[in-house]
Amino acid sequence: MHLAASNTILQTIVDEDKRGRVMSLYTMAFIGVAPLGSLLFGAVADAVGASTAVLAAGVGCVVGSVVFAVHLPALRERVRPIYMRLGILPEMTVGLQAASELTVPPEKQ
Repeated sequence: MHLAASNTILQTIVDEDKRGRVMSLYTMAFIGVAPLGSLLFGAVADAVGASTAVLAAGVGCVVGSVVFAVHLPALRERVRPIYMRLGILPEMTVGLQAASELTVPPEKQ
């Protein structure tokens, strides 16, 4: 799910003349780092045991999810104007912007 989402976001927010370069760097970085992660995980599993290594990887995934959840509002704020400029879901973005603004009901007198 993460791969599809990040791929979609990258392809929609990058200028058309730079899309191929950005996607090639993204793919190279993602595929190029995967063998290093496997090597690191194997070394950790050899040192502390497979079950401990899997537990540590699970904790790392949870921590990564929390960090992503914390940064998600800022990401939305940065991507929303680009989507509006490009005309991607214009009605939804206007509605989402209005819904995300904090409004306080007027005080009763």
